[in-house]
Amino acid sequence: MVKLVAPGGSYNKAITASKYGADEVYVWVPFTSLRMRQNRIHDFDDLKKTIDALHSNGTRALLTMNIFPRNNDIKIFESVVEKISDVWADAIIFSDPWTFKIIRKYLPDTDLHLSTQTSTMNYGAVQFRYDLGVKRVVLARELHIDEISDIKKKVPKMELEVFVHGAMCMSYSGRCLLWDYMSGRPGNKWECSHACRFKYKVRLEEERRPGKLFQLEWDEAWSHILSSKDLCVIDNLAQILPYVDALKIEWRSKSEFYVWSIVKAYRHAIDSISKNKKPDSKILNLVNVVPHRQYRDGFLLNKLQNYPEGENSLQPDITSTTLDSAWPLFNRNYFWIFTDNFIEHNGKKYFQIDPKEVIIRWTKVKFISPKSMWGLVILDILNSKWKELEKATCNTPDIYILTDAKLSGREILYE
Repeated sequence: MVKLVAPGGSYNKAITASKYGADEVYVWVPFTSLRMRQNRIHDFDDLKKTIDALHSNGTRALLTMNIFPRNNDIKIFESVVEKISDVWADAIIFSDPWTFKIIRKYLPDTDLHLSTQTSTMNYGAVQFRYDLGVKRVVLARELHIDEISDIKKKVPKMELEVFVHGAMCMSYSGRCLLWDYMSGRPGNKWECSHACRFKYKVRLEEERRPGKLFQLEWDEAWSHILSSKDLCVIDNLAQILPYVDALKIEWRSKSEFYVWSIVKAYRHAIDSISKNKKPDSKILNLVNVVPHRQYRDGFLLNKLQNYPEGENSLQPDITSTTLDSAWPLFNRNYFWIFTDNFIEHNGKKYFQIDPKEVIIRWTKVKFISPKSMWGLVILDILNSKWKELEKATCNTPDIYILTDAKLSGREILYE
């Protein structure tokens, strides 16, 4: 069965991903992950707590230790590996050859997964890693499914993982130097700030007119010219599943709502395909509920020879682009998340909730649990002093809700 791999940028996100169907969750390790700024697992105690919780739910925990360290980072990296040697991670995602040696020194029996940062694109490179003892390769995002199937045929014992959903980096295999140049903060260690997502004004300078800058847009609009559309292949998973062992959802910096909805949708799609059943379109549509940029299926189903985009493209309907095509699409239908905490009041369970909008008694809303997608009514609202409230907001602390539906915690209310 193909594994679904989801992001765990915090304890709550990791547990939510696990509860809603992720087989594996990748979590941050201090000082060794590419996305340190966006993560909320603050120290090694948080890390151990998160891994233990994932294991208790039957989910594998993968540790991201995929920086490209410089000379003065090596000792820090080794000290971190020594610290995490007893947290019982199921696998470690790495990039650099010397970090491979360090990890093997302290964790000789732990599975190793090669990060997409290494730009692995051919069966020879995959075979080389297999001979070293690597368990899985996260392939470069530039690969087409035909190339992936060929790699699987040539190296059948190596597990192959591909990205299927999330933000796409404008740099080759995500190896970006843009932020290094703009602020001196290394994107290939732990300080990526998604500079490609920023808005830019772009000007042209003609060879025979030095110093005379021509602005591309004259209405003072800004462009997301460096920002790619988001990846989404949920409608084409059946073409991909025969050749891979794991599907990865990207972006640890997204909200718990993002993790819940995307994991739920892909879990449902994978299970439907495996059982030869027609998927529920309402569940698949959860990928459109979250804020996102326009979707495309990246290079998995579109060959590189069809690029760059232009009038000679073999697939103009897929590759057509305008300057504003990568602007984000914001959806305002994310309201509240229940936690696992509850109190007993008059013989009934009131679950704690994290409201993101105004919440009012007798409101009817949709909700999703790991097994249900339905509607409910908010019957009662209590604060921590057992006082009944007519409404609550994101500024009201310690809110507990009674509903007409049976809850277990970590349900999402929306629309």
